[in-house]
This record gives sequence, structure tokens and C-alpha cells, in this order.
Amino acid sequence: MHVARKSLAALATGIMAATAVTGLAATASAAAPAPRSESPSTGSPSAAAYCEWWGGIGMYCGYDLLNTYADYGDRGKKVKEIQALLRFHSVYVAVDGVFGKDTRAGVKKFQRSWGLAADGIVGPKTWQWLRTAV
Repeated sequence: MHVARKSLAALATGIMAATAVTGLAATASAAAPAPRSESPSTGSPSAAAYCEWWGGIGMYCGYDLLNTYADYGDRGKKVKEIQALLRFHSVYVAVDGVFGKDTRAGVKKFQRSWGLAADGIVGPKTWQWLRTAV
């Protein structure tokens, strides 16, 4: 019985690794994960950059599923998604929903690290890399 449990654990680990690499999961959910909530103790967004692979989308952090153009001065859920994805990729910016100078600098840093044009604008190519570069 002990050997069977180890085998099942190894099998599950292999399936999870294959899912992370290919983006194909054995099962899929039709519902989007719940949006992130505000932290009750601090009032600040829960910005631990908990993101998960979501088939057909890529990495999703719970704020926005769309990959719409964003740049300096934008606000809202799409900006929070960008900020959380940046944090997921170890570019530490506040997840406050405001595309200000720090977010622009973080986007440029991310773009440079992946060989993209470092213009600080989140267009189709940057969205693709934010969502799928793992």
C-alpha cells in the first residue's frame, strides 16, 4: 500500500508538471477563479501574486481576463492584473490598480528581461509574455 501511494504521488506530480509546461489540464473549469479581494486588516489588495495557469488564457491572477492595451495613466482591474503578473514574475510593484511611474518602470524591466521593446506599454506582445512566460 505504501508503494502504491508513492506511485500515485509521483504520477500526480508528473501530471501537474506536464500541465504547467503544456498548459493542457486533464480537466477544465468553465468558471473563472474568484477575483482577488481587499485585505480586511490593511485595506490593501492581496498582492502575494498568487496566480494560476488557466487553460486558453495563461497565467491569471484573479483581476481581469482580458488582454487589452494599457499604459501610463490607466486605472482599474486590468492594471491590477498587470501588476500582479509583474509580481508573479518577481518584478515588485504595488497592486493598486494605478498605472503610474512605478508600474511603467516595472513593465519596462519585465520587457527588457524577455527581450521585448522596453516601451512601458502593455500591448499584445507584453500581455503574451506576462501570461505565458513561466
